[in-house]
Amino acid sequence: MNTNASGKTKRDWLALSRADYFATKVILGIAVAGSVMSGLGRPVVDAATGAPLPASYITKVTSNIDLPRGATHDGLATLDLLFNDATMGERFTQALPGLVFAGLAIAVGWLLFQLLRSTQSGEPFTMRNVRRIQTIALVVGVGGIVEQYAAGFADSMVVLTRGLPDTPSLFFGFSFSPGPVVAMLVIVLLAEVFRRGVALRDDVEGLV
Repeated sequence: MNTNASGKTKRDWLALSRADYFATKVILGIAVAGSVMSGLGRPVVDAATGAPLPASYITKVTSNIDLPRGATHDGLATLDLLFNDATMGERFTQALPGLVFAGLAIAVGWLLFQLLRSTQSGEPFTMRNVRRIQTIALVVGVGGIVEQYAAGFADSMVVLTRGLPDTPSLFFGFSFSPGPVVAMLVIVLLAEVFRRGVALRDDVEGLV
């Protein structure tokens, strides 16, 4: 709330009210629950219903490939396979990326909830919150890379145990996305802003 020259109180519409904080916490809880269900629920349901197990398979290409004029193939292709007789071990292996993603969602959600609580109480600029934001950056960056490795490991282990033909000698393969690293850098900058805010508040309190 702000007071203008006429003495009337003006509301800051950008400031979060108690209802806004409550709604934000509810939305955060729904997002975390949805992420956990997406990462863990689907593999469990697929295992219970006996649904085919998807996996990516890198194989050598030898013939019957139509290419545009002047194009050549590098000798490898990635195929999406469905195993109708997947074992529980293979299903668990394929569920590893989902397990990692669910763990990341729970960790980030809990840290964001703690940030919301401290902000609602009027104490956002604390070193504890700085450490929380730094931890979120670490979880998002490192955890995101681990999840990508887990996805590549899961497909590679299924292909290895199946003994599929034309598998390259280097059977481990994964696609790397820089998204988690970029997000980590952005969150690190936010943590630095909070750290400078804490330092500024301490300096002001020291002058009073």
